This record gives sequence, structure tokens and C-alpha cells, in this order.
Amino acid sequence: MTDSPSAAASASAPARFEREDLTWRTMTVNDLEAAHRLSFNLGWPHRVDDWRQMLEVGEGVVLESVDGELVGTGLCFNQGAVATLGLVVISDEWQGLGLGREMMVRLMALAGPRTLLLVATKAGQPLYQKLGFEPCNCICQYQGVVTGAPPAPREPGLRPMAASDQAALLAFSPDSPAHAVAVQSANRGVVIEKAGVIEGFALKRTYGRGEHIGPILARSAEQAQALVLALLTDAEGDFIRIDLVDPDDDSWLKALGLTCVDQITRMRCGEAVEKGPLTRFGMLTQALG
Repeated sequence: MTDSPSAAASASAPARFEREDLTWRTMTVNDLEAAHRLSFNLGWPHRVDDWRQMLEVGEGVVLESVDGELVGTGLCFNQGAVATLGLVVISDEWQGLGLGREMMVRLMALAGPRTLLLVATKAGQPLYQKLGFEPCNCICQYQGVVTGAPPAPREPGLRPMAASDQAALLAFSPDSPAHAVAVQSANRGVVIEKAGVIEGFALKRTYGRGEHIGPILARSAEQAQALVLALLTDAEGDFIRIDLVDPDDDSWLKALGLTCVDQITRMRCGEAVEKGPLTRFGMLTQALG
């Protein structure tokens, strides 16, 4: 029997420690500029607006030095039966003190008894394994400037997203504030509808260095590919990022100038949660799932 996330954390984590030169507290909007500087120093593409949107749908923890410098961040996104954890950053000057582990323990406590998901860097994976996380997916980060205009895919039922689709799309993840924001803030979207039932959709929105396509949900890989291609038909010259889950054939993306720049492991702590009618082929973001 798999331990619950909270049980795994308490069994593996050391006793809480406090230092006179450090303060743990809740993240607020006043921390966004400093949090952005931490992620920028790592080469991450997030804008301050991306941080702001994620804080709106999650709970954040920060670590502050005695002189008021932000030296650590982490966010927890409760989404019904699961919670995703992300944007866990400890400043280089404070590495090696166990602060990353302590940050994770605090984020796991925010999530409560939910199943936990996160995307792990290679450096962070050993820590997450000690805290009870196990690999469950491979995430491939594709990005680049679109170099051509693909022909419109011939997928039955494929059409542009309409305002009247919003309620149906929200119903796919009714307990997720992150999903709701994605639907409501999308610059563009496409759906596959058959016999009045939506069986696939993908959204595009401003993010990072350009635009991000995600989430991508469909019944098959062929449908997922058609959805993405439909969003790329007018994207020539645009910088696009897509985070695909367990991709197989990616030649169609490479032909359009998008290459896999990173492969990361997605990890889970707790029992697998029963999936809905659609498979997630592309993530909203690595932090949000």
C-alpha cells in the first residue's frame, strides 16, 4: 500500500529547523518582482505576469533573509483530488543547507492528503524520491520560432473554440482554479466536437518568451497532433513553447522549427488518480500540470 503524501513527508523529512537569519512566510504579490529575479537567474523564461497568474491560482511560500532578501520560493496548486508543486527555487548562496527539503515539506503540508505531482529537474529528483515521489511520465519541452505554416488538419469535428464552449471546457477540471484561468485567458483555442460532445481541445496563451500551447487534451495522439497543428497554421514567425507528456513521434513539430530542448521527469506521490474521458497530451505549464 502506498503511503499518503503527508505520511511520506513526515517519515522522510527531518525535524523543522529555524535560523535567526531566515524567515519562512506566505508569498504575497509584493514578492513577485523578487521571485521573478530568482527564476530569471536560473534561465527560466517566466515573466512577472506569469508569476502573478500562478500566485492567483495557488499558495506560495517564501524564504527571506534577515536583510529582507528573498532567497527561496515554492508554490502549491490544489486542484481537487491532486495538487501540483512547482517553482521551487533556493538561491545559489543558500544551497546545501537543507532548505530545499524544508520548502518541499511546507508545500506538501499545504496540499494536505491529495496526490502530489511535480516536474523534477535532474538535480532535484533525488530529493523528491526521498520524500516519496516516484517517476510517472516523461515531459519534453519543445520550443522555437515557427518556420512554416502547416496546412489545416483534416480532423473530423475540428473547429475554433467559441465563447459558448467555455462552460463545457471548464467542466473537464471543475475543481482546478488553474484550469479555469487557462480557459478564460486563452488568446485562441480549438476543439474537436462530435455529436455535440467535445472530445478534444487545446489552448494558446501568452507565456514566457512568446506563446504557450497547453493544455492539450484529446482521445488519441492523432487528435492531439491535429489540435496543435490547427493552432500553428497562423503562427509562422512566432516563438512557441509546448510541454508534451510522453510524446512518441515528434517529426511533425521538428518540421515546423520546434525542437525538444529539455526532457524532464514528472513524479507522483500518492495513489494514481482516476483519469477523465480525455488524455492529457500537453501540459498547461510544468508547474500547473
